[in-house]
Amino acid sequence: MEHAIESKEIGQRTVGSREMPPAHVQEALVEILASNPFRTSKQSQQLLRYIVDQTLAGHGQLLKERVIGAEVFGRPPDYDTNSDPIVRARAAELRKRLAQFYVGEGANSAIRIEISPGSYHASFSSSSNRHSTEPESGNAETVHGLAAKPAPVLFAVPEISFPAAAADSAAKSRRYWSRWVVAILCAAVLASSLFLFKTKSPLDQFWEPLFSTTKPVLIYTGSNPVYMPTEALLQKYRATHKLDELDAQGHEFLIPLTPDQKFGVGDLAPVRNTYVTLGDVSANVNVATYLTRSKRSFDLRSGEDVVFGDLLQSPSVLIGAFNNGWTMQMTGDLPFALGPGLTIQDRSDPKRSWALLYSPDNKVLVDYAVVARLPKSKAGEPLMAIAGIGQSGTRAAAEFITNPQEIKELIKSAPKAWTSKNVEFVLQTKVVNDIPTAPTLVAVRYW
Repeated sequence: MEHAIESKEIGQRTVGSREMPPAHVQEALVEILASNPFRTSKQSQQLLRYIVDQTLAGHGQLLKERVIGAEVFGRPPDYDTNSDPIVRARAAELRKRLAQFYVGEGANSAIRIEISPGSYHASFSSSSNRHSTEPESGNAETVHGLAAKPAPVLFAVPEISFPAAAADSAAKSRRYWSRWVVAILCAAVLASSLFLFKTKSPLDQFWEPLFSTTKPVLIYTGSNPVYMPTEALLQKYRATHKLDELDAQGHEFLIPLTPDQKFGVGDLAPVRNTYVTLGDVSANVNVATYLTRSKRSFDLRSGEDVVFGDLLQSPSVLIGAFNNGWTMQMTGDLPFALGPGLTIQDRSDPKRSWALLYSPDNKVLVDYAVVARLPKSKAGEPLMAIAGIGQSGTRAAAEFITNPQEIKELIKSAPKAWTSKNVEFVLQTKVVNDIPTAPTLVAVRYW
């Protein structure tokens, strides 16, 4: 099923009664692709260029979801857009990047390129038609039906002379009071600065490296690759099993597995960049809530929507461990690293590691997480990694680093000037009914 709502107008190139010259649109496109919001996102560049080119050419039939998926993102021509919504996800990201461009570098651009929600067609407008022009000076006629403001009336102020002695005394008095005013203001500013510094909470100091710039914090969450039962497999199961009313209506359910059960090639379909765990979602909520409370903007990403260039441009929070390739790459050389067999390894002591503890029925009883706080990562920007071996570990770690009391306890053993140092620590959490309990600190390292 296609999810784009097709527009009847292909290639909206006109503004009023004038046609928008394609050459001018292409110049505007080059400016956009070279801007900060687009410079580090190759996929956004490719998608925008494709949409603009096909819109200008009037090829509306090439601006459908499945066609774009095949032409821009290399998907098979008959791929399932329901299980792989890459076009919809990238189009939403594209609209967001365009909005960032036009409130920043492109605020004064002569031509505006937009991708309307529900469509993959581009529209072009001239900035001259978006803002009314100012009337020429001296024009007394009405503008837009409003009467021009009357010219201000100037009043002559009589000149008053003072004796020289009185003037000299007044000048000395003004200089005397000016010095005192300046001194008082400086003291007030200094006192305010000292007060603010002293009252900054340990939690705010912990997050301070990510707040050292006005750039939005990039929050990237890993996704979990899964195998989904195909419709053919579900139909075979429905034909031989009685389903309850809800499952019969299409509600998703698990097919019970037996020791002798076998699956063929057409029974399972791989799905990538679509699913995240509840623990990772909870971690996103905790981090986003804290950033919002701190009045910091952020940019949520997942799947394939981050390249190394993005980490070079912004402070980042990486959520997830083995489902997040960027976490593994950016923390692999730290004191506590993610290791084979779903473990956390102490790189200074090969015999020391942490792994999940399971119950006899294969439920997680104990989970672990590693948190890394780097004022300057290998990408050159501040970075925070929140990485649980399992989803409960990630959730517990995010709750820990957004809890003022937990951070207060953490830094009791911190060295002097710890705020400018790297810190990495390992947390343990007991899991009850897939919900983590309050974590405990089992290892920490500052450098």
